[in-house]
Amino acid sequence: MNCPRCNANVAFSKKRCDNCGHDLKNYRKVVSLSNTYYNKGLSQAKVRDLSGAVSSLKLSLQYNKLNTNARNLLGLIYLEEGEIVAALSEWVISRHYQAENNDAEDYIRQIQSNPNRLETYNQTIRKYNSALNSAKHGDEDMAVIQLKKVVNLNPNFIRAHQLLALLYMMTGKKDNKVKALKLLRHISKIDVTNTTTLRYMKELSDVHLRGESQRVQPKPSKEQPTERRTLPKVDPDAYKTITPYKEERPSIMPFINVVVGMVIGLALMYFLIIPHMKSKDANSANNNFKQYSEQQAADDSDSSSLKSKNESLQKEIDGLKSQLKELQGDINTEDGKTILDIYDDLYSAASSYLANDSENAAKKLLKIDENTLKSEYAKKVYKRIKENTFATMSEKLYQQGYTLYSSGDYGNAIKTLKEAVKYDETNVKALYFLGRGFQKQQKYDKAKKYYETIINDFPDSDRVALSKAKLTEMGY
Repeated sequence: MNCPRCNANVAFSKKRCDNCGHDLKNYRKVVSLSNTYYNKGLSQAKVRDLSGAVSSLKLSLQYNKLNTNARNLLGLIYLEEGEIVAALSEWVISRHYQAENNDAEDYIRQIQSNPNRLETYNQTIRKYNSALNSAKHGDEDMAVIQLKKVVNLNPNFIRAHQLLALLYMMTGKKDNKVKALKLLRHISKIDVTNTTTLRYMKELSDVHLRGESQRVQPKPSKEQPTERRTLPKVDPDAYKTITPYKEERPSIMPFINVVVGMVIGLALMYFLIIPHMKSKDANSANNNFKQYSEQQAADDSDSSSLKSKNESLQKEIDGLKSQLKELQGDINTEDGKTILDIYDDLYSAASSYLANDSENAAKKLLKIDENTLKSEYAKKVYKRIKENTFATMSEKLYQQGYTLYSSGDYGNAIKTLKEAVKYDETNVKALYFLGRGFQKQQKYDKAKKYYETIINDFPDSDRVALSKAKLTEMGY
């Protein structure tokens, strides 16, 4: 084992470090406990007690976060349960703690070497999040449709199977209960001790698949009232959105209807209502003129009132003309675009987003200044598309930049990572490797700026200690 103070290699039986003299008695106990829980988790994983194995491995990592064997095994279990994001997270952390001779490198390479497989995982995550959102808002039918696609694409995704089974159970129909039982039995073979799965199966104890012998249920006596079965109580933390792939699908049609309605309304007002008002006022003016010819004294005041009314009406007409020109795009904004051009860009971004093309949606949305949007609904659409595409785009650009950095192409890596920060200024990983890229190019002042940004603006990030170490390494 290695000494926790000086990192020197020390025999496990030693009580003190031969290099620095540090007492290793307590540290040796901690390492032993970590290894014990790792061995327990390994034994549980072999008999498909995946839930128990996850608990044991998490305890192992609590005692020794540098236990890469436990972390790699935890990632494999998450992958077996269909949790690809959690698996990759554990392997990336493992590779950070042990850069050489680490099986996590091979696991990550196997996932990334098959783009089709990785895209399939991404689709399942997006569809699962969409189904979860639909279920929370009462649209169970849409949630069931989405979850059917998820379980077909990823048959081991336990959380998706559980949510689909719960939605089937909520209908109360016998056929749906049979479908729920099939789903639960399938995932019970993957994780035999999952408490959520077992609790749902207990609620379906009176349901039998075709070909199974049914147990005769005793009829309730008159003295004992029939027990009313209810659906299992759902843990509010059982189903959570997978954060890196969180996505919603707002409808763009209400926004389009509002814009079209405004255009039609202004056109009707300009071509129909205003001429009618002018004709009415002209008739009134003619009547007043006739009265003026009969009574000059009384007509003086009427003429003055009519003049004032005509001036007010003309101002209203000029204002409506100005609004119509602005809507048609005759008035330019500060960046040279017309308002109609801005809404066209927003509509194009929304169209790409509804077509499941999040990358183009994010690129188009980045060109739009939110302050130029006048409609509150347009601002709402802008924010929702931004929330559901910018973070994903930033993460994708970070992965590309990290790959370029790893291959030694620091110039293109810096260019790509800067694009990632444009989409998400809180992407600490992109900020950190921007600093690393400039440091590799010996541009220490620029590297210092990004390291200090992480330290000052993200004090809770796990990159703070690394940033401080790099500043010390550069002599700051």
